[in-house]
Amino acid sequence: MAIEKAETGLILLEPVAEEEATTYPLARRVLELSGQRIGYLDNSKERADEILAVIEEMLSERFEYGEVLRRRKRYYTKNAPPELIEELAERCDLVVTAVGG
Repeated sequence: MAIEKAETGLILLEPVAEEEATTYPLARRVLELSGQRIGYLDNSKERADEILAVIEEMLSERFEYGEVLRRRKRYYTKNAPPELIEELAERCDLVVTAVGG
């Protein structure tokens, strides 16, 4: 946080991050859904479950994929717990997530 002293004697706080954000490589892209294991992650916001249900229905009409794993975050304001991320990474070829409203 940058701190500056103004001519008026007030201290101004500028709430900007001083460190660089961590970057992560993009996950490999799945080109074909047939036979793939798909995970659906609900972020627990209002109607996210409905959004995911519509996406799942649309995908299932077009593709015959393998296992389906449905999970829901406990709180939308918190990151998904590492155990949940690990489970999705181990058991799914791709994950669809929805941010409700």
